[in-house]
Amino acid sequence: MKILNTLEEDFPCPPSTAVEPRKFYEAFLKADAILAAAPKKYRETVETRLPELMSFIYHGGDAAAALFRKRDDASEVLINLWLSSVRRAAGWYVAANSLPSFKGLDKSIYTDIPKKFKDAARLPDIGPYLADYGIVIIWEESIPSMKLDGAVFSLPSGHIVVALSLRYARLDHFWFTLMHELAHVILHADQLDNPILDDFDVETDSLVEKQADRLASDSLIPRNEWRSCPARYTNSVNDIINFAEQLGIAPQVVAGRLQREQKRYDLFSEIINKYNVRDILNGTEL
Repeated sequence: MKILNTLEEDFPCPPSTAVEPRKFYEAFLKADAILAAAPKKYRETVETRLPELMSFIYHGGDAAAALFRKRDDASEVLINLWLSSVRRAAGWYVAANSLPSFKGLDKSIYTDIPKKFKDAARLPDIGPYLADYGIVIIWEESIPSMKLDGAVFSLPSGHIVVALSLRYARLDHFWFTLMHELAHVILHADQLDNPILDDFDVETDSLVEKQADRLASDSLIPRNEWRSCPARYTNSVNDIINFAEQLGIAPQVVAGRLQREQKRYDLFSEIINKYNVRDILNGTEL
């Protein structure tokens, strides 16, 4: 069977693992339905997308089973297409590299990441750095109208995948998204057999999401430091830069937090718009 052969070639099972025919057929039906509902340009690539989607769903990645912070109008069809591409890229990365098994991420290593890579030119180095801890970072461009910022899940190999859509190219958004998904790795590693999906334009009552929000925010800017941040009272660009230097983080993180707290997205554009993260990671900036 051509589809089965393609699936096994793309994502071979361990020698002791047999394909479950019923589960495989259900994955085929689900993948076929997703592509039938997808925009035309994705249906035109059915020969390549169908095996990819089947493999993703067969291995437990369907967005319908995910912990999902989303709006009512978010497209599960597009999210499944995006996630299947992420999983394929992560699978190839693991196959091509000698990654150690994931055995946890120490909180001190986690909190040091925004300081270690605060220079925007070093963002591409984050992936290889975290790969040494069994974590695969995938930058997968957002599909228009998908409405998703990030995702985290585990592979059958035990490696952890953190995926960012780069829906917004701002450096402050990049840092919060990355730290939020890594917060799930620290706090909820035992819950990642199914993906956790995040749209940060949405408020949530989920305890899991609130825990990850808190850890990400406090790791970027500790609460006690934020309470005494001069820029909160002055909105001074110099105060933003000096406070960021004091913490050893990018000033965009401070400016972005001030924007969100004040709901004033017209402020600090000279800082916020200095870098385009997509261009940096694609090698077309800096």
